[in-house]
Amino acid sequence: MDAMRRFNRVSAVICLLLACAPVAIAQDFEPNEILDTAVPPNKLAGVYEHGSGGLQDPARTVASHHKAAAQGDVEAQYNLAKMYEDQDSVLFDYSKAHSWYRMAATNGHRGAQSRLGLLLEFGKGVAQSRVQAHMWYSIAFSNGNKAAAFWRDSLAADLEPYEILTAQILAQECLSSRYRNCGS
Repeated sequence: MDAMRRFNRVSAVICLLLACAPVAIAQDFEPNEILDTAVPPNKLAGVYEHGSGGLQDPARTVASHHKAAAQGDVEAQYNLAKMYEDQDSVLFDYSKAHSWYRMAATNGHRGAQSRLGLLLEFGKGVAQSRVQAHMWYSIAFSNGNKAAAFWRDSLAADLEPYEILTAQILAQECLSSRYRNCGS
């Protein structure tokens, strides 16, 4: 019976220590520092962007998206591009939006492929190329982005047949090379 009582006491002490440990650790850090080290960058950006727990912080949102994007997170690359494309944002920069959309597009993000087509069609942040735009719309559509078909078809109405054929060939080359050969 004495052994059982001792076991219960030791168990109670261990439980008490475990319950207090997070508080003791948290006292040594600012709340954002704990998040920065404990949460993956792709999830952290969402926390800062949407203010989960009152932590809305635009600068940290961008930093977290950059960190996740640099680590190859395709969704972070796309979200970063959208932030740079937003004309109401202090980050507004079509050129950077184009770069991030291109990175996400060549990593297979169909939304980025469509948005990249729009930037190319209208020459936003990059030299206008309606053939490249058609190519990216076609790629996005082939990856399941149904809205891209509308943009591709409306653009095709203004293109010459040889331009459409060129765009189709470029799209095939891009897809068959797994996005390694997708033009300039």
